[in-house]
Amino acid sequence: MWESWASNMVVKVKWFYHPEETKLGKRQSDGKNALYQSCHEDENDVQTISHKCQVVGREHYEQLTRGRRCQDRQDLY
Repeated sequence: MWESWASNMVVKVKWFYHPEETKLGKRQSDGKNALYQSCHEDENDVQTISHKCQVVGREHYEQLTRGRRCQDRQDLY
């Protein structure tokens, strides 16, 4: 995150896509909150950020969601 020449706060982001947004679409093996990492990166104004979330690998996701407290987390992918 940095301040641009125009005094706007800017952040560099890496894009992730929901399976439904890919050419293959959602597959049976995709989990409830599955995401696919892309090589697409760009710079955006900080004000475009809607909320914070946690993105982890599949094994870690399955480990975290085994506990009752984490099963319904909307911010865990």
